Amino acid sequence: MKIKGLTPILLILLVILFVTGHGYFLEGPLTNFMHMSENWIGGANAVGWSIIILTFVVRLVLLPFMVHQQRAATIQQEKMRLLQPQMTKIQEAQKNAQTQEEKMLASQAMMAVYRENGVSLLGGMNFTVLIIQWPVFMGLYAAIKNSHDLVNASFFGIKLATQSPVLAIATAVVYGLQAYLSMVGVPAEQKKQMQSMMMIMPIMMLFMTWVTNGGIALYFFVGALVMIIQTLIIIVWRPRLRQHVADTFEVKDVVDDALSGKLQSEPTGPFAQAMKAAQAQQDAQARKDITDDASENTHPESKGGRNAGKQKR
Repeated sequence: MKIKGLTPILLILLVILFVTGHGYFLEGPLTNFMHMSENWIGGANAVGWSIIILTFVVRLVLLPFMVHQQRAATIQQEKMRLLQPQMTKIQEAQKNAQTQEEKMLASQAMMAVYRENGVSLLGGMNFTVLIIQWPVFMGLYAAIKNSHDLVNASFFGIKLATQSPVLAIATAVVYGLQAYLSMVGVPAEQKKQMQSMMMIMPIMMLFMTWVTNGGIALYFFVGALVMIIQTLIIIVWRPRLRQHVADTFEVKDVVDDALSGKLQSEPTGPFAQAMKAAQAQQDAQARKDITDDASENTHPESKGGRNAGKQKR
């Protein structure tokens, strides 16, 4: 599920919440939710269980977006696998490049091949999922930190209002496992390209959960477990998705044109078009300046004659 234009709208709303000081608007509702959970569930671990319930509720709401994201990422991976012969040719061209122009063309060729075949390097990423969760993160953090009843809450001995290195490390490990599972069935050559990118998320999550409280770390830990389940579903679906890509994706062999510089990049977004227009205007002004200088150098007497005429008057 992906609604066109939803991400920038949500991002604008999030910025407005920050600027107006309403970023923690979920603090009250989440505080009440955890208090009710204490009464319903009972016991010393009630607040922790309420965070787990909250995580599952949020993930259930986001499920259509997340399934679409993982499905789109898998399809992009399969398309990149079919484009691998062209990528190999580009890699050879990069190794054998002698001039600066050849090196530049080889560097640009990969982007050109992906562009002409409609492949996105973002791999189907959907930032809507992250943006929607930000108010939840902030509200949960504030609810645990500011509520007198929740500040001493714990989950199996782990304090939820203070930093929890144990949960932070566990979250990073689970995210690393999810990243590893996401590469199951991916060709070896493609794995090399994905490995560095896949390790960014576990490291980022380790830092994020290390500096915040245990309640947020628990939220991310449980969320990572849900992501593993989704990844396993995608692994089961991968053969079917691979067949779908094989049946519908028409590979355009444009690597030779890309390496020779025959493919010209056309801007597709407003910013890219504005940049192209500004560059064109700058080039036109540069050509005009060169023409004016050449004209003055070719006819110096005309300039001198005008100056002389001015002095005579």
